[in-house]
Amino acid sequence: MFPVKGNIISWFGRREHPDLHTFTFQKGVEIEASEGTEIKAVYDGKVIFADWFKGFGYMIIIDHGENYYSLSAHASKLFKNVGEFVSEGETVALVGDTSSIKGSCLYFEIRYHGKPKNPLKWLKKGGNKT
Repeated sequence: MFPVKGNIISWFGRREHPDLHTFTFQKGVEIEASEGTEIKAVYDGKVIFADWFKGFGYMIIIDHGENYYSLSAHASKLFKNVGEFVSEGETVALVGDTSSIKGSCLYFEIRYHGKPKNPLKWLKKGGNKT
């Protein structure tokens, strides 16, 4: 399942700056959502990080086992602490406008063996506007 419903405003992958013609690589997606929207766990797992992280605001990282991790950032409030187990669909945080230049949104990554993967290929389709 998707962590929040909303429009994807920033996509995973390599992109070129239109004026500078330089390239960057975004490791996740940003999903536009109203401040206070519940962020859900995308799968069962254990919280391994839940705190403020410079440039990302409040962030939560969940270990889903088999070397899969999800990262949710720009949260206004965290509901889980390190060491707690979560179930798929459980609310883990609230969307905020912390350390984001795009306003209220969720920054979301999937990592496998520490390497970023396109979250849209990993998550179930449905309920999310793309």
